[in-house]
Amino acid sequence: MRFFPILEELFSSDSVLFMVIGLLIAVFIGLKGKAMRKSIIGLLAGFLIYAFCELLSNFHTNYMLELLLLFVGTAALGAVVGFLIGIIVLKSKK
Repeated sequence: MRFFPILEELFSSDSVLFMVIGLLIAVFIGLKGKAMRKSIIGLLAGFLIYAFCELLSNFHTNYMLELLLLFVGTAALGAVVGFLIGIIVLKSKK
């Protein structure tokens, strides 16, 4: 996990709380919107934000930026999972 510091931190500490927060928000948005297209856009946006944070966290600049990227990247990863859950629920309702 040398190149994925956000995933490494997720499995080694209690930052899973930020993932749960992102997951709950994404599930709420995905189910409240009831539009498959918006859920897919949210899924792609969450993945792009996570990938961007993961990429930037490989460059060691300062600790405050790395901490911010960790929080945002973990919440975005939770949002990806949440939108996936929302898409599955919307597909099963149809």
